[in-house]
Amino acid sequence: MPQVPQQQPRIPFRAWYILALAGMAGMMYYLDRQTLSVLKTTLKGVFGWSDIEYGWLTAIFMVPYTIGYFFAGRLIDRFGTRVMMPVFLCTMSAVTLLTASSSQLWQFAACRMALGFAGAGVVPMVMVTIVTWFPHDRRGTANMFSKPFSSAGNILVTPLAVSLATAFGWRWAFIVPGLTGVALALMWIMADRNPPQYTAPAATSPVASASSSLASLLRNRTLWGLILARAISDPLWFFLMFWQPGYLQEELDMSFAKLGWVGWIPFAVSLVMNMVLSRFSDVLIDRGWTPQKGRLRLLQLTACLSPAMIIMPFVTSHAGVIAILCVVQAMALVWFNLTNLLMADVMPRHQVGTCVGIINACGAGTGALVNFTAGWLLAQFGYPALFIAGALLHPLAAGVLWWFYQRRPGSAAVQ
Repeated sequence: MPQVPQQQPRIPFRAWYILALAGMAGMMYYLDRQTLSVLKTTLKGVFGWSDIEYGWLTAIFMVPYTIGYFFAGRLIDRFGTRVMMPVFLCTMSAVTLLTASSSQLWQFAACRMALGFAGAGVVPMVMVTIVTWFPHDRRGTANMFSKPFSSAGNILVTPLAVSLATAFGWRWAFIVPGLTGVALALMWIMADRNPPQYTAPAATSPVASASSSLASLLRNRTLWGLILARAISDPLWFFLMFWQPGYLQEELDMSFAKLGWVGWIPFAVSLVMNMVLSRFSDVLIDRGWTPQKGRLRLLQLTACLSPAMIIMPFVTSHAGVIAILCVVQAMALVWFNLTNLLMADVMPRHQVGTCVGIINACGAGTGALVNFTAGWLLAQFGYPALFIAGALLHPLAAGVLWWFYQRRPGSAAVQ
């Protein structure tokens, strides 16, 4: 066992360059997706939307986003990242540019629907890129280095959208990221070629030797543990992504200008925590832990941060709410990324895109349901009820992981 890392070829410089481009693709995805959320209050004023209509827009994005995951992962596994990444990037960019020219609710809805289909390819694309270009014991580190680029989308979207909308009008908040995505697609085509070949680790899961058909994968108990955990936990992440800017402006009377100054902070803190824990998961592997065990323990520990959400409705200061959002978003992002890494650890390389697509599709599906009903739920119960319910999701998901993988020795692949 100690000789295995010595037999693996050196990670080439091109792998790190490709990783940076993959991270930037994630950045463009978040910019394209989150600009509408940042401009929610502005667009409600311009077009007279209600919270229920805005909830429909988020759900219209989430439904094709969910369905797209089932197809995107298999397309990536079949045609590879060199073909599919430019397809996804160019589609997202074209749709974002069309959003800038929209003036009717149905036009925004059509653009969001197309963006959902294209955006579904980005998460499995980044994960397949990591699996293709890095050995298994450095995937956590690779994930750590990709996050500053992809998370930059979440960090930059608020100040960028606010600045562009204030200076040139709201349409330019969509035009600039749309044009940038086209340039990134061209860079990817020129760079993604001749990936290295690494020695694969011994199979640690019954999934790893199973048929790659969708039906056979869905029959495997190991996969279902992660499916259920993500289906339970992801709604909180998507709720925060789409409703947080509106909450700060409409419930806490935060000005649009101040939102641009402080709205990025929870995303930056989330990025740092994700980088630290991704690297720490590789440290645990270096110390003899299995990749599955290390990722799983970190997921359970971070779920303990979830109850911070309960006190947020009772905090009225901007600084206090931002601090709570830092904690909760960091937890949610760590879960989003470490579950993808955990899936990559127990799957063979040629199935990673499909399986990551499956668990993300299930999480996005429950996220779509929550966002579709969020406007009505807010009208009936207000934010406090939704925040308290959201605080329960990650501990429940952690219980699901324990049930599937730790309830008794040998219960599943993760030991």
